[in-house]
Amino acid sequence: MTSDPEREVMGLVLTTNAELVSGVLRGADAGRGGSVMAAIAATRSLDLIVDDILHTLVRQARSEGHTWAQVGEVLQVTRQAAFQRFGAGVVGGAPEEGLTAPIAGAPEKALVVLEDWLNERWDAVRGEFDERMKDQAPAELLASARVQASQLGGEFVELGAPAVAVQIGYTVVNVPIAFAKGDATGRVVFNADGLIAGFFILPSESA
Repeated sequence: MTSDPEREVMGLVLTTNAELVSGVLRGADAGRGGSVMAAIAATRSLDLIVDDILHTLVRQARSEGHTWAQVGEVLQVTRQAAFQRFGAGVVGGAPEEGLTAPIAGAPEKALVVLEDWLNERWDAVRGEFDERMKDQAPAELLASARVQASQLGGEFVELGAPAVAVQIGYTVVNVPIAFAKGDATGRVVFNADGLIAGFFILPSESA
């Protein structure tokens, strides 16, 4: 299936938040920067993203040929109820093409946002988020990710040269991040308005 930055964002938000909450519930977060307050923020983010994930999965099911009756059966609702909730734009609704070229200044904007994150300026980072990201990535979650990055990678060394691509109407900027113990990649995804629709840190296998 074609890579979709929005789907990737949802998957990473789901995985990251679920792991954080699970670690706190199991008491396994000691020494890893987890906290009950970060877990509360992560749980709120999970609650906000579940409906988006469900809509996305239903669209995928329909594109793979599953009927509304089958979708309704899984959700324990009628075929009509499933169609009324999820049907808008699913059948025959091709995704908007959106951007065909990167937004202006995307590499520079991504570097600024990553520098703000590295220096714990959470309000500055979130100031560039779109509404969905503001709901899904509170300051507590950004802070927790920063602590975990330090514990895994050690002291920050430098940012590398940004690599820019356009995927499904989004501008995707990948920036290498060198830490003392290993490297990571900062990924910033911009929508057509230049707001951040995705922000996450992907550690390398060595880190």
